[in-house]
Amino acid sequence: MVARRIDLHGLTADEALRTFIASYNALFESGYRGRIEIIHGYGSSGEGGVIRPKLRAFLRAHADRFKRIAEGDGVGNPGMTWVEGKGRLPAAKSAEPPIQQAILDLCQTPKSESRILAKLVGRFGDPAIRAAIRDMVRSGSLELIRDSAETRYRSV
Repeated sequence: MVARRIDLHGLTADEALRTFIASYNALFESGYRGRIEIIHGYGSSGEGGVIRPKLRAFLRAHADRFKRIAEGDGVGNPGMTWVEGKGRLPAAKSAEPPIQQAILDLCQTPKSESRILAKLVGRFGDPAIRAAIRDMVRSGSLELIRDSAETRYRSV
């Protein structure tokens, strides 16, 4: 059986997740149970992008809906993930709140808290940004990177 492909290039992370879920569910409901190749790319920054980790986190959270999940990293293609379905997926949750989405977009490459504040304070205000950063680190959507020079944050 030939694998089906779902190409997510050129979409935001939220659009990509909604597109994947809709495409996967359509294939599953049509009776297809073979391998589905999800082309999400590696990210233009060279550091992994935002679609891949968000999609893979979603797949892990719903691993019971798949016979198999295979990441392309192990075979030299980090821009692709393969799945074999065994159950329908739930609809994607609504997009992140605007402040969190702005932080995620900005932190595709690691940024210090002062850099985040400098870029976003005019739109959201200092206390709201600091609170959002803390919440996002706790929820796992923002990674805390500590090195000898400073603390930085990166979108997960």
